[in-house]
Amino acid sequence: MARVDWNRPPLKPLEDGLKRYALTVSYDGRAFNGWQRQKNGVGVEQAIEKALKKMLNEDIKIIGAGRTDSGVHAMGQVCHFDTTHLNIPAFAYLNVLNSKLPATVRILKCVEVDGSFHSRYSAFAREYKYYYKKENEMTAADNGFISKAKNLPSIDLLNSFAKCLQGTHDFTTFTSVGDVSPSKCRDIYESYWTLEKDKWGYEVLVYTICGNAFLYKMVRSIVGTQMVFAYKKKSVEEFKEILLSMDRKKAETTASPNGLFLYRISYDGNEYKWFEDTAIPVGSLINGEPK
Repeated sequence: MARVDWNRPPLKPLEDGLKRYALTVSYDGRAFNGWQRQKNGVGVEQAIEKALKKMLNEDIKIIGAGRTDSGVHAMGQVCHFDTTHLNIPAFAYLNVLNSKLPATVRILKCVEVDGSFHSRYSAFAREYKYYYKKENEMTAADNGFISKAKNLPSIDLLNSFAKCLQGTHDFTTFTSVGDVSPSKCRDIYESYWTLEKDKWGYEVLVYTICGNAFLYKMVRSIVGTQMVFAYKKKSVEEFKEILLSMDRKKAETTASPNGLFLYRISYDGNEYKWFEDTAIPVGSLINGEPK
């Protein structure tokens, strides 16, 4: 899908008397009902806005690069906010906000930006990682951050499934019924599994997926389906078939939020330019494949 098909609104210069700052945020998703503010719970953005209110005595609205579900963690969420306070340096926000936020939310970076930056509309890619360990090798520190599995399935089979997801596809099969996006087509730049070691020497199965954007619960549905297919030793052809079917009923169990991290947001327009150079116009797609 070419970037011109993303339908993002044009960005406007900042009004006089305003400054904009971008924050890189890490959080423990178990403590929140997702990123977005909630009526019947607390979202991460509410916690940050509350800390800004304490610091500035001003109502501040932050805008995130994307939403995460309840229980999903982040190492590199990005958000921005505008303020009328013009004389506060970026490092002061980093220090003061961390002193006012709960330990479950940490500001890792704060930089001043201009009106050409928007945490959501300026993003070129979002990368997620999902972590699994064998149940009998889980440590107490893994609880809530890594999903457990009785055994780790074949990584070669998992990677054969993961490769099918690269490119531009209609991801209706892996979309929750709660998703309201008008288009289910998304660009996936990277999709692969690796077998790594934690600091104690235990094996960790890691899934990495990076794309221009994601649908509601899409990553967790993809992870859960790949794992079930690998346990059942299903074929690559069967996995391709359910992807192209655009039938939510053919997806397998949605993976737990515990092992999922929003790992990073990319604002580098050149990082995946190779994909843009070979992009297929969205209007020429049928079932996520070229006409």
